[in-house]
Amino acid sequence: MNFLPININIEDETILIIGGGKVAIHKIESLERFTQKIKVIAKEVVPEIRDRSFIEIVEKPYESDDLNGHLLVYAATNDTVLNTQIRNDGHQRRCIVNVVDKPENCDFVSPAIYKQDKISVAVGSNGENVFAAIHWRNQIRDLAEKGIIRTTKSKDEYRDEFNAVI
Repeated sequence: MNFLPININIEDETILIIGGGKVAIHKIESLERFTQKIKVIAKEVVPEIRDRSFIEIVEKPYESDDLNGHLLVYAATNDTVLNTQIRNDGHQRRCIVNVVDKPENCDFVSPAIYKQDKISVAVGSNGENVFAAIHWRNQIRDLAEKGIIRTTKSKDEYRDEFNAVI
């Protein structure tokens, strides 16, 4: 697998998560730093999801038409057959699908992200070593929080620093 690390504009998009358990809450925790436009479809939803008032919750079994109009979809159920169906249905509808914890079935993988203000650093491992990516991300976070990496420079300061290097 070889995933291209990119940033996607999700300003006008609602992120769809199929599944309402622990895996879904973990994805929501990652996504909510970037958007409050999240929809969850599941037969049952854990209280940690309900507690987030910004999430649109639809309690029902998954149907392929649920994918209509969504760019990014996370298949986060504990049913591997259903997750595969979601991926296949998503491909028919031109959705980009992440089958959680199964990078070999994903169109995209979620990196370990450190975000401070408008700066985001994403560390990925092509889905092969999540723990290494988290370790690298944590090292970057620690350097920033200790002031070793400054994240509060002006645009001109960054440009001048860049130009001095090249």
